[in-house]
Amino acid sequence: MATFVSNGDRTGLLLYLLVLTKASSEPWDVSLHSSVWARAMGLPNPDSAAARGRVSKAWKRLAERNLVERSRRHRYAVVSLLREDGSGERYERPTRGFIQIPHELWTAGPSPQQRWYERLSLPALTFLLIALRNADRFGLPAERGPDYYGISADTLTRGARELRLAELLKIDKALITAPLAPSGVTAENRYTLRPPFGPQGTSSNATSRSR
Repeated sequence: MATFVSNGDRTGLLLYLLVLTKASSEPWDVSLHSSVWARAMGLPNPDSAAARGRVSKAWKRLAERNLVERSRRHRYAVVSLLREDGSGERYERPTRGFIQIPHELWTAGPSPQQRWYERLSLPALTFLLIALRNADRFGLPAERGPDYYGISADTLTRGARELRLAELLKIDKALITAPLAPSGVTAENRYTLRPPFGPQGTSSNATSRSR
């Protein structure tokens, strides 16, 4: 995730999330025309050479990160998933420590003309993925973003703000013990996803350290 964010690679992240959604069973591969991928990501003029070029370059970046492997089947490229840890090993369905991305990311949105994946910026998508990995009312001090996720405090702050303004995230305050504070306590944000992405149905009162 940190690599996508540091490189501003929103196109690559969306494409990766799409292939994870599409290649959902063995042999964990998918073969579609580049225009189909461009249209699925909402790229302008998906049949144009420019749009197809953006898709091809995004596949190349994903392959360089050892997230996918590319081959050819007749006229189309075949994309096969590799392990999410970037090790380059063959893909296996995870049994723990994974998140499920609701299909509403692709099918629902703030209006009939716009879906959430088209609306949300890279910081918002980043915070959404982190929130999906955590329980309701999770804490994430923005300044700890680099330690926990390798993501800057500014990115996390902007992502949370955008999700809140889109009414996808509830932010409330929790008082926690802080011996060095004048009053001995301090207020910390707690985050809970709103529909269609949450609530998760589980609650946490501890600062998140999930990765």
